[in-house]
Amino acid sequence: MMNADANNDRGPDGSYTAAPAHTTAAAIGKRYEDNFPASANPDKRAARSEDGRLSSGQYVRQRPLFEDQPASETLQIDYHHPLESWLRRRAFRRLLGWLAAEGPDGQTSLERIISSYRDGTAPLRRRLMYWPAHLLIDHFRGQTPTATFRRRLAEHRPTLRGLVIVARSVAEFGLTVPQRFVAPLFAVWNFTNRCNLACTHCYQDSEHRALGDELALEEKLDLVDQMGTARMPMLALSGGEPTMSRHLIPVLRRAERYGMHTTLATNGTTMTPALAARLTGAGLRYVEISLDSVDAARHDAFRGVAGMWERAVAGARVVVATEGMRLGIAMCVHQGNFHEVRDMIRFAEQLGASCFAHFNFIPVGRGLKMVSGDITPDQREELLAILNEKMQEGGIGIISTAPQLGRVCLAGAAVDGGRTACSHAGSGSGLKARVVAKYLGGCGAGRTYICIEPNGNVTPCVYLPHRIMGNVREAPLIDIFRNSVFWDILNDRSRRLHHCEVCAFKNYCGGCRARADAYFGQLHAGDPGCIFNDKHWQGLIDKGVAIPAGAASQPAKMELAPMRHGPA
Repeated sequence: MMNADANNDRGPDGSYTAAPAHTTAAAIGKRYEDNFPASANPDKRAARSEDGRLSSGQYVRQRPLFEDQPASETLQIDYHHPLESWLRRRAFRRLLGWLAAEGPDGQTSLERIISSYRDGTAPLRRRLMYWPAHLLIDHFRGQTPTATFRRRLAEHRPTLRGLVIVARSVAEFGLTVPQRFVAPLFAVWNFTNRCNLACTHCYQDSEHRALGDELALEEKLDLVDQMGTARMPMLALSGGEPTMSRHLIPVLRRAERYGMHTTLATNGTTMTPALAARLTGAGLRYVEISLDSVDAARHDAFRGVAGMWERAVAGARVVVATEGMRLGIAMCVHQGNFHEVRDMIRFAEQLGASCFAHFNFIPVGRGLKMVSGDITPDQREELLAILNEKMQEGGIGIISTAPQLGRVCLAGAAVDGGRTACSHAGSGSGLKARVVAKYLGGCGAGRTYICIEPNGNVTPCVYLPHRIMGNVREAPLIDIFRNSVFWDILNDRSRRLHHCEVCAFKNYCGGCRARADAYFGQLHAGDPGCIFNDKHWQGLIDKGVAIPAGAASQPAKMELAPMRHGPA
């Protein structure tokens, strides 16, 4: 399902997709393969050594925390919960489908059951009606205190909405690894192409003006209605710079009406107490501000405008001072700031941030001009070890767009009490979190989440702007998601290439699809940023597709920036 503009970007023989006309990728003639042939490698062992210096099979054997775990021939790391056996039963799946069906009042039985659980204010008739279901909840709730359970689930509307999608998905598709979903669990909406900065790495190719074909307010509100009706639990608004759009507040208010959890990704330079108050009044509770360095001059060089570090930090302090609003600090890690990761996490804690978000550098958009800025597989492994260390400390929250963080958590934390990255957007502790990660974790592009472009194009990920699934002006959002030409290749991790095909951790990772596509031009290729694929990374260097660290200069502005720490 492709829109007219997307069809114009199709190669003359239909075998590849050229980049959209206005992008950096188009300027250099970048194109991406549309055929996804199966791997011809007959060796399906996780221990095969041709992909990297270290295979996932060897990695498993070297990790002492895995010694008590049973290993199959493919060395799958597998965790189980009693609920899984119930979810595989055909009768239980039919029950889930019935519970997740919408009634005449717009609610589902599942929502009524959970919201009335241990609620003394709920009508007696409802509590008696759902008493058997409440006993079942008691059985699977385990040691979680009732008050905690209610706060995290029964009284949290976005979580309830997500459970409805999960129930409908299991009812329709069964329990699959990774899980297939009837609707995305969240969308990242590049709200406008307009931005007040000129960041070197911008995946959006943002400009100082909006594009002429961006969605009108009425179209945006209709899109939110579609998400709300489908019970999508989370909407992340990004850009460009979303605060520069006058449509932001009305869209947030409409999302709040449905009980969606909304987040805002911003450069922070426009944040004022007045704007923060308007945002919280519209239902926004989390703001993520991008910082590239603890050094003001280095950040400004990367962002393309002087004085932006001070304004971004001032904006972060406004967020922290605003009641009901949480702050996240986002950092795109590359060769120019790799050495600052610990300092940045520490600075985020000092600012009062509740979360530190690591973003992979991926050569798309303007990032295609700084391929030499990408970190090596060994550096990424070091980075993930730092993130895991901070996650296990239990202070500031840690999230990452690198799906390999799930594997590092499994290897570097005890099952009891250790935290595991369950998805790009969250983590959990204990065995249950590892079971959830098996179904939900790893790369979620086109599977758990989608991207919506300013003009209504829908893509699997913000870093896959050329992989257009459809346009909301031509088809409903959920139809685009369900009928995507990339649906099977993104949901089926057995159809990968390189070590991602046989990796012992593919249930928890699967490799970043955007990195694979950016370097190989194939959605199902191996992730060249992983240590298990480092021989393929070297192959990309030999072909001139990737550039080894230090072999080419960084953007001049970054090299000329003197080291100076801004005020804490």
